[in-house]
Amino acid sequence: MSEKKEDRKKGEGREGVKFRMRSVEGAGARTGTCLTMAAIALALALCVCAFAQSALAAQISVVPAYQEVRTGENFTVSIYVDPEGTEILGASYHLYFNNTLLNATAQAKGPFLGDNTWVKSEINNSFNSTHGIIKYGETILGGSAVTQPGVLANITFQAIAEENGVSELRLEDDGVVDFLVDSGGNPVSNVTLDHGNVSVRVGICGDVDNDGYITGGDATKVWDVATHVSPGDILDNPWAADVDSDGYITGGDATKIWDVATHVSPESILDCP
Repeated sequence: MSEKKEDRKKGEGREGVKFRMRSVEGAGARTGTCLTMAAIALALALCVCAFAQSALAAQISVVPAYQEVRTGENFTVSIYVDPEGTEILGASYHLYFNNTLLNATAQAKGPFLGDNTWVKSEINNSFNSTHGIIKYGETILGGSAVTQPGVLANITFQAIAEENGVSELRLEDDGVVDFLVDSGGNPVSNVTLDHGNVSVRVGICGDVDNDGYITGGDATKVWDVATHVSPGDILDNPWAADVDSDGYITGGDATKIWDVATHVSPESILDCP
């Protein structure tokens, strides 16, 4: 074999080695890229799992979240618990309300934790000058923890306002309450609180002289205010005059009150704010 052929074969051999080396290097790079992508995918999956866990916070809610009542009316709110899959062995809360607008009259256990429980219930309508407080605690005795949502307790109030107002029904822990306790006896740290509000209205919509009836006299007074008289001069309850909830006392309000006084059902046309 000539020297040229031998040199050519040697060259081809070296090129072949280089090619194979490049192939191995490329494979290594692809392997590294795959490993990196797998690590990123795993990290994203962990983030998604963490987000899903944080999104599933147990909830304690005042139900209904809002209602409107009249002075003298009795009404009930419920404390509703959704464990969001957490096993719950006990639950408690402090609920604050405006004691110039509301008076708490009763508190009773609900079905959430079952029948075999220990209950502590307390109502203080004169906690301080502007608030009352309701305290409640319940623990399962010798039974299994629960995971299904339900009503923890029902609270009955009476509206006592002398003027229109709104009372917040606010859930608090006061630094001493564990809202929810899991099956291991540990406080549940991730709990969302949904508070409530109650709007108390004094008197009857359309009854501007507060005599307990909707009459032609109410319509006349509203007409006078709509045309030339100051509301404070002749209306005992100005709120009751704006029967269409547009923010003004007008002849239209007087007409609606007159219609109710003569022949129309008040629920069909009167809607005070």
